[in-house]
Amino acid sequence: MKHINIITALLLAFVVCACSDDLPSASSDLWQVDEIEVTAGDMEASVTWTPSEKRKANEYLIIWEPGTAGVEGGSQTVPSGESSVSLGNLQNNVAYTISVQARYDDGLSGKVSSTVTPKSTRFDVTELKALAGSEKVRLEWTKPLSSKLSGYTVTVSPGGKTVEISNPDTEKQMIEGLTNGTEYTFTVVANYTNGKSVGVTATATPGNVSAISLQPEKLTVNQAGLFTANDMFFTKGQITSASWTFGDQTFSSELSPTHTYTKAGTYNAEVTVTYADGTTESGSSQITVGNYSWSTVNLAEGTSYGYVKVSNAVFSADGTRAYIPTSSPNGHIFSFNVWTGAVNWMYPIQTATYGGGCVVDAEGNIYQCGTDKKVYALSRNGAELWTLAVDGVIGAFPALSADGTLYCLTNGSTLYAVNTSTGKVKWTKELAGSTASTVAVDKQGNVYAGTYNGVYAFKSDGTALWTAKDIAVTERGAFALYGSTIYAALRGKAGVAAINMTDGAVKWKYATIGGDCYLPVCDASGTVYFTEKGSQTVFAVKADGSLKWKHNTGCNLTYTGVVLADNGNLYLGTQGKAADGNYKVLGLSMNDGSVKFEQNCDQQIMSAATIGPDHRLYIGTIGASAAIPGRIMAFDVNASVAKNCWSVRGGNLQGTNSQQ
Repeated sequence: MKHINIITALLLAFVVCACSDDLPSASSDLWQVDEIEVTAGDMEASVTWTPSEKRKANEYLIIWEPGTAGVEGGSQTVPSGESSVSLGNLQNNVAYTISVQARYDDGLSGKVSSTVTPKSTRFDVTELKALAGSEKVRLEWTKPLSSKLSGYTVTVSPGGKTVEISNPDTEKQMIEGLTNGTEYTFTVVANYTNGKSVGVTATATPGNVSAISLQPEKLTVNQAGLFTANDMFFTKGQITSASWTFGDQTFSSELSPTHTYTKAGTYNAEVTVTYADGTTESGSSQITVGNYSWSTVNLAEGTSYGYVKVSNAVFSADGTRAYIPTSSPNGHIFSFNVWTGAVNWMYPIQTATYGGGCVVDAEGNIYQCGTDKKVYALSRNGAELWTLAVDGVIGAFPALSADGTLYCLTNGSTLYAVNTSTGKVKWTKELAGSTASTVAVDKQGNVYAGTYNGVYAFKSDGTALWTAKDIAVTERGAFALYGSTIYAALRGKAGVAAINMTDGAVKWKYATIGGDCYLPVCDASGTVYFTEKGSQTVFAVKADGSLKWKHNTGCNLTYTGVVLADNGNLYLGTQGKAADGNYKVLGLSMNDGSVKFEQNCDQQIMSAATIGPDHRLYIGTIGASAAIPGRIMAFDVNASVAKNCWSVRGGNLQGTNSQQ
């Protein structure tokens, strides 16, 4: 088997290591090409190779074979003087194995192959809204982020009117000449140099002018809505101030307030505006608030699927999107809408991934570490920003600092500091230990890394601070940070350790009896909560190392992590079945460990729990097959994550493993 070097791909490339197939019957004079590079695009792929210097081929045979049943492959020949070809009409999100063979008078050489997955880069506009006036409607949207964006096409129905917009930076358009009282549907398609997006729609009725513009137009319980006085209604001058009543006995004097309704129903919201000349005008609108529209998201897209192990869902800063990596059979990243449950996109990673992400930054970019020895950076639309090859499998959750540094720890115990803007390595450190367990960042920007052999502390520039030896942090484990203390879940029956961040001194250890411990969190008093695999137990240990309480769930808790809620409960799911034959989702009192919430589940749970911006409990499950994939479940607990503490795996809803 000949080793083939692969050149790093450009933006949106998905390139894996190429190899050559052995053909036992081939002559030794049938020389293979020396090097191949394959770059995936949108429904296409480009192939470049280096011909053998030992013998000139007559031509080259290019073969592309899809990894999905029912998708057609193909082949073509390329003349001897050429060393590249572009393949079109491929299907996005399908993995293709592309091979190059040199043809000679006496036969074909062996194959040199690479696998790539084309992916669409033609994103829709987002946040489209239609604001009605008299005989006109103003459309507003957020443009996609793409260098290939060339403009937009707006179609109006009924009437079939079409408006072509050539400026890709445009984010609003007035549609005039409409009939009052007629409901219109507006479709906005983003145009690209390589095709068009699918298009998104919004409706509005001219003449039926609402006094209040609401984004989104229909709210769900606990969903934040942006309220604005509609300038298509208030037309007497420049609005300088506003006074609001929302119909639920709450008020605001902000010009454009954000408001959340805690119960479903219809509300009469009113606004009084003040114009620049001191005059006022009032108006009102009916606001409809619906109940939650989903409770389960299947982690499947086309023929790709997976289940959740260790990881928990993380959320964009604006609370509209959730992200979760799957574990097996692949490590795909799924993005779904918090409020509708619809899958926004799936980014394919062909190797299984667990314990390694995701992390979301303030700009909405997502970072994922994989067991394929890579770090991935994606935009909020799922476009690949960069990838970084590292020296080993990454089984530890990464950490993201306030200065934009991503810290990743490989199972070979190499700590990487990576610039998230460029994907370039700032520095690395070789640590003792065979398996990496966790990384976290404190308020000062110092980084802490745990392995089977100890806990290590560094400044943000890589300067070593201290080492706490003989602290065996659990595989796929995590830290919880409280004040100047690190809580680390430990292997075997070692329980949890409290370590002083200043000097690495071990303050105390609380030993357990049942094996590995997992995913600690802590409340505002410093009490640390964690699970233990063998004893089926949830522990609460005070900041001084004394036991507050423990609760035996009667179910296995492998890789199980809890979340602390502001209603005084902690929540978790079980990997094993209870005596009644069901997997369980439990809520325990943080005060005494008593059961306050219990739901049955038909799939086992081997992941951490979290609470979303919609005040619901999120838990990932283990599926059985493509027909029964893993999923994200949401349970109505009417709570938020506990404030001012490390209340969830990752420290916050973005999963950054950084101390706030």
